[in-house]
Amino acid sequence: MVNLLRQLRSNERDIFIAAGAIVLSLGIVLSSFFIVSEAQALRISMKRIIFEGPKRSDIISIINNTAQEQTYRLGLKHYRMDAERSLVKLEGPDDPAGADIRWADEMIRYAPRRVTVPPGGSQQIRLLLRRPRDLADGEYRSHLWIITETDAEAFEANKPANAGAQSFRLAMTPAITLPILVRSGQMNIKSSITNAKVTDVGGGKHKVSFTVNREGNRSLYGDLRVICTGSGEYVASNKRGIAVYTELTKREFSYEYDVPADQAAACRSVRIEYLADKDDAQYNGALMAQANASM
Repeated sequence: MVNLLRQLRSNERDIFIAAGAIVLSLGIVLSSFFIVSEAQALRISMKRIIFEGPKRSDIISIINNTAQEQTYRLGLKHYRMDAERSLVKLEGPDDPAGADIRWADEMIRYAPRRVTVPPGGSQQIRLLLRRPRDLADGEYRSHLWIITETDAEAFEANKPANAGAQSFRLAMTPAITLPILVRSGQMNIKSSITNAKVTDVGGGKHKVSFTVNREGNRSLYGDLRVICTGSGEYVASNKRGIAVYTELTKREFSYEYDVPADQAAACRSVRIEYLADKDDAQYNGALMAQANASM
């Protein structure tokens, strides 16, 4: 009986958290630590899905980039964009924190919802839009969530041989989310960049800080460029796929970038540009906003 109780207590130290797909064995000796790379294990064929105009369907491909067969589950999740911390997960469409967001859940159908993909293989997921006739003008959004099913036995197999040596082990299940946007009626948007500053932080790096402002009934999505303008022009930084969703009227940015020694003087003055995504049906890569800053 004593041995049984000891075994039960030992087993209680192994904690499996399904939501984060993290397995922990807490202890004194740190014997192993690993993270499964999401980018290496799971890929999809596009970063976002947009339904606008007459479009009623789309297809994405899930790509198993591992050497083992993998099973994936799909679902719709809800996220709110924070002005500084990017996306924050909500409890669901009725979460009060998302009261100012128009969700697209009721209009989106997708299948299959669970797939098994061979190593190096892919599986198509078909999405259909059922747009109500009386849908009000504006942008609606939900997030398609794709996660790898975790086999708890795989973690058990990694237990240390010495039962007396307690360890810490971490594994993260690959998961991807991508926004689904439904646009209805006339879309309008205005953008500006304010509070632009640039500083030399040493070590061949500069830091730029600014605010992207948004007005209108649709989100912004595109690329942020920092261009040195002191003598000629040199693109010092280019960040792709930057969004400002409809729940925000502004979003703060601050980041560092490398400056080659021969461009240090030229980069004391910069121009910050926000360009629409080249696939944006309405703006097609157009310059949405710009601002200048100097040290």
